[in-house]
Amino acid sequence: MSKLHDFLVEHAKFPFPALNDHLSSSTTDISTFEADFLEKKNPEWKAKLAVRDDTLVQKLCDTLEGILGDAPLVESGKDYLLESFSPRIQFDRRGREDEDWSTNSSEAHSRRLLDRGFFPAASKCFWEYDRSVFKTTEEHLAEGAGSKVDYVARVNDEIMGLCEAKSPSVMENACDSLPLHGIELKWVHGQPLVPRILAKAALYMGLRKTQWLFLTCFNYWIVCRLVRDDSNPYLVYSPRISIRESSEPFRAFLGVPVEPSAYNPDIVLDTIAEENDGPLLEDDIDDGSGEYQGSSGRGPMTRSRARNNRYFVFSELSEDLQVWTRLYTTSNNSLAIPPCARNDKPHLWFTRFIASGSTGAVWQCRFDTCHESFAAKIVEVLRPSDTQKRQRLRNEFKIYLILEEAYQSGRLHDRIAPRCYGAFVGRYLDVLVLELCDSIMNSWDDLSDSERSKVYKLVQDLHRIGIAHEDLEPRNIVRTHGGGFLLIDFSESRKHVYQKCYELQRLRKLLWKRQPLQAKGVNLG
Repeated sequence: MSKLHDFLVEHAKFPFPALNDHLSSSTTDISTFEADFLEKKNPEWKAKLAVRDDTLVQKLCDTLEGILGDAPLVESGKDYLLESFSPRIQFDRRGREDEDWSTNSSEAHSRRLLDRGFFPAASKCFWEYDRSVFKTTEEHLAEGAGSKVDYVARVNDEIMGLCEAKSPSVMENACDSLPLHGIELKWVHGQPLVPRILAKAALYMGLRKTQWLFLTCFNYWIVCRLVRDDSNPYLVYSPRISIRESSEPFRAFLGVPVEPSAYNPDIVLDTIAEENDGPLLEDDIDDGSGEYQGSSGRGPMTRSRARNNRYFVFSELSEDLQVWTRLYTTSNNSLAIPPCARNDKPHLWFTRFIASGSTGAVWQCRFDTCHESFAAKIVEVLRPSDTQKRQRLRNEFKIYLILEEAYQSGRLHDRIAPRCYGAFVGRYLDVLVLELCDSIMNSWDDLSDSERSKVYKLVQDLHRIGIAHEDLEPRNIVRTHGGGFLLIDFSESRKHVYQKCYELQRLRKLLWKRQPLQAKGVNLG
């Protein structure tokens, strides 16, 4: 009878698919907003340095050997595990080769190989050892933050580590450029590839208060560990390890935790030259907002007309740490901020994370001159796809402008949406400040007969001023203090011809699908 550890050393190997990635080696930028949040809420989890440890992977492998010890592997278990490793994983039961293992062409394909090979094999090994249950959660959202990590790995429902998939081109460039000693971590936009990746790894771990993160394109791996320290938290990273004819990556993944790497306060840090990647993502985008801040350290640049309203936005809770982003009102902003905030330089403090959706994150906030709370909907532009989110937020603001005009003209007598106090833009942020509402609906079934009629009338009034909501779900309806309801999230809304009320027809079916039509006082036509 063989030992489980010896089996893994010899057999826990995977195919090395040919790299065929001709895409850009860029990656998502770091969220400075969330970095500020981490600094203020859990500073002991915010790494200041990234230090290389060439022995980190070997430590993990040694730890695994110590954990497994002389644990036996019966013959039936051996055959069960061999199905998950090379060469058998490459072929089906009829001997046909699986093309998924021939090439790796993208980040999406890297995730596919992890999902089909690496993680199922880990699940089998944990179960074979002591019946432990291994699972992964995809696109995990940290509490109080909007950014997602690709995978959270759990054993018996306890987090063992994170995994972030990258494209082959990103991993190759990052592995070739890893500093020999270490670097100071900076929490700013526009960094070169390696500092950006390491800072993001530290941010993902810090927000989730976990110590391990594995960066990989499946072919290549970099292991990161966040060593928590009250005064000097730091990130440790390994050199590149390859899955080619090696069981090291798999054994390292199974081997957490280990003793922390030694911290040397006198370490000589490496310097990485700044990269010139051309214009920033949003430099070529005319947002129609007039004035625009320009690069750090320079005054505002004028595109169309000057503005009077400036806001210094602090990210979370503590007002001692002066980390701020300057915002400007958009050129089409005709809405007034609350009277309590009308001074020369109002400050808007973000006090509590509420939720994150397809468009952006929502925070509870307050102005420094009053105690009343508001809601701030935020889009932070970190990747090309975020420009679409920003456009949806700006579309939502246009709907609020139409609603306000309808109130002022008398076409709407009752409010059907939260009051909007304006839209503001910065270099990387778009912010919409709104009235804070009580609670979001969970289900249509939560509504009484009279409440169904109220909700229906809201949408009916919206259609009467020529707007279709286009995303009518319980999550986009909130309760008010007085027992009424309001519609939220107009990011998908559009102009509408009232005679073609397909949205109203669908809403009628949703509201009264399990009971006879009861809509007292509401015209369903």
